[in-house]
Amino acid sequence: MNHTPRREPVRPRAFEPGRIRCLTFDLDDTLWPVMPVIHHAEARFYAWLREHAPAICERFDADSLIQARTAFMRAAPDHERHDLTRLRKRWLRELAETCGCCPDHLSSEGFHVFWEARNEVTPYPEAESMLTTLSRHFRLGAISNGNADVFRTPLGRHFDFAIAAGEAGAAKPDPRIFHQAREQAGVTPDAILHVGDDSTADVLGALQAGFRAAWFNPDSLPWEHGHPRPCLTLGRLGQLPRQLGMEA
Repeated sequence: MNHTPRREPVRPRAFEPGRIRCLTFDLDDTLWPVMPVIHHAEARFYAWLREHAPAICERFDADSLIQARTAFMRAAPDHERHDLTRLRKRWLRELAETCGCCPDHLSSEGFHVFWEARNEVTPYPEAESMLTTLSRHFRLGAISNGNADVFRTPLGRHFDFAIAAGEAGAAKPDPRIFHQAREQAGVTPDAILHVGDDSTADVLGALQAGFRAAWFNPDSLPWEHGHPRPCLTLGRLGQLPRQLGMEA
């Protein structure tokens, strides 16, 4: 009787902190809380509209304008949703045309007002000291689906490179954005540890691209994806240097 050899399950190699040469970070809700930043930026933009495009404020109050923007972005085709800057500028042009304003003015200066405020972030308490420690030992990069520019934030001085979905042409968990980060890092994928709060976009995306992954999970949520699992789970950012064998 012929017997088919039984296949042993493939087990991922144990996480070895000493192999890591580069760390990449998600930004929003990993290094700072995002919703206070967005609320601040939207309020700054609406105040600008009152002075420079009052016709829009006559038609929309602040809340209804956010609802209109949200509906516009949700209706965008899948292949455009990774580029939040382009989508917002297109929405601004359509908004201006609807309200009889100058599309160029709204999509350029108006967008810039929002975007400057979008980068006025307040990092989580341990982010600064963590990055200070890690930057002495590793190359640091950012991989973000949002349109914040880490180099315009208080944490920018710690980073060597940044990859944004709009420029990459793909958003996490698409492997293309991770591959571009690997090229910037200049090391093999398994020498990169990606840190992020989103279990799908950050953790599974990184693992599927060959990276190692740390899940920032301050709310102690259960892991619901089976295998593979994150290499590290962090309740606080300050735990990361210690997990990598150093003190913050």
